[in-house]
Amino acid sequence: MPAARRLPHATPFVLHLAYDLADFKMVRAHWAKHFTRKFGPDEPVHALMARVLRQIRADGYVLRAHYAFPLAEVVTPRPAGATPEEQIYCALHQLDSVVFHFETPALRQFTPRALLDSSQERLTGCDGTRVRVLFNPGLRHYLLNVAQLDEVFAPPPPRPAPSAGEAWLVARPRRRRSP
Repeated sequence: MPAARRLPHATPFVLHLAYDLADFKMVRAHWAKHFTRKFGPDEPVHALMARVLRQIRADGYVLRAHYAFPLAEVVTPRPAGATPEEQIYCALHQLDSVVFHFETPALRQFTPRALLDSSQERLTGCDGTRVRVLFNPGLRHYLLNVAQLDEVFAPPPPRPAPSAGEAWLVARPRRRRSP
């Protein structure tokens, strides 16, 4: 029997609660690859997940059966003029598209897991003034690890503006020469 072929985009990851710094680095890399890089920082889904992760920390790292928030707490003022309903509609669609791929090569296991739980009677959604989010219970330990990442790794410091001597490093549009 031929050896199992490993997909190039699947990050090996063992699903358990991390206590070692090396495990947290693996969680951070996996979260960055499958969530942070997938959506831009100005996307509404980041505001929603930031609110959920803050709530997990406030609850003492205990995952609730579902999370419900007022709509005003999870939307951000947008210059483009998107309404709060449009923002949360977009965020819920983006969360629904997130599927994590966990692979354990030693055990020859490959498990895709959707972030949201659609098997419950009460579903993820928005009912006008409240947003409700239900996470896949199989990702419980993973979400607890992601909620701890801010405490384990300090956020990177903001990049300073380039000085006058480094101004040539900043990309500028090219000028067209006139004939």
